[in-house]
Amino acid sequence: MGRTDVELSTEVTGLIVEVSGGIVSAEQARDETANLLEKGFSSLSFLQLVDALETRYGVYVDLEGDTRFLGRVSGIVGFLREQNID
Repeated sequence: MGRTDVELSTEVTGLIVEVSGGIVSAEQARDETANLLEKGFSSLSFLQLVDALETRYGVYVDLEGDTRFLGRVSGIVGFLREQNID
């Protein structure tokens, strides 16, 4: 049986906190009113997040494509679902 959206959101939130070095808290990551850049997430943190997502879930994130989904936990979960991650 696969993970629920809540479980995936929790995992993604943990990755965000980890790669940001704690600059973005779990509460901030879950707050959908602003994207991660507005919360202090750096470009290096985004690259580390992409690497973590690719490693953990076996997906490929095309950095030359539309990457706006990376700005919010819900967008990342939606991307993972599109990649058939459960």
